[in-house]
Amino acid sequence: MYYSLIPVPFALAGIVVYWWARQANDLATVAVVQPLITILCVIVALLSLLRKGRDRAFTAVVCAGLLLALLGDFLNLDMTDPNVVIRGLVIAIVAYMTYAVGFTVLNRFHRKDLFVGAGALAVYAAVMGYLWPHLGAMRIPGMIYGLVLPFLVTRAISTFFGDRFTTVQAVFLTAGTAMLYIGDVEFAIHTYTHGVPMLLGPFLYSGGQLMISLAPTFTRE
Repeated sequence: MYYSLIPVPFALAGIVVYWWARQANDLATVAVVQPLITILCVIVALLSLLRKGRDRAFTAVVCAGLLLALLGDFLNLDMTDPNVVIRGLVIAIVAYMTYAVGFTVLNRFHRKDLFVGAGALAVYAAVMGYLWPHLGAMRIPGMIYGLVLPFLVTRAISTFFGDRFTTVQAVFLTAGTAMLYIGDVEFAIHTYTHGVPMLLGPFLYSGGQLMISLAPTFTRE
């Protein structure tokens, strides 16, 4: 039985409430719902240990990244405050690198990663080229942070190439990390260029974490 799926409807309901609270700038609700969703994601990941083919090391990596993200959820509420944004970047870098390094240790590098990495660098150059004139004092932090998420996505895509992860796990990891990346790009464009409203970010952030938390469940029996 997939016990990990039991908390998912509650997490999805929380994501809808979180999106509404962010749109309304209701920080009191955000302060409760945002960390609650991540706690549910941690529970989802931990419940994967009840599976016969459980992968304790992979579950530990995912839980470590989620717990670091949970710290950010408690501390980073008002994302209109530049100091909160900087603090959020630091915590996010640590959390996302935890995922990336963990995936790499478990799955190693593969020759196909070179092609994926080249594509990720092209995307990074395009995104930073668009944002650069608007970032001002955030250029250096933005340049560093802008490298971390595409690197994470490449490490998730790499799970398709090795034999440690199942195809379903690779799909969940790639989709989840891509959602985090797209959500942060939308946030940057919204905050620094005012080019788009922030419509999908709350869905993409929490939804991406949920997708990652589900990956340990789908091991080989």
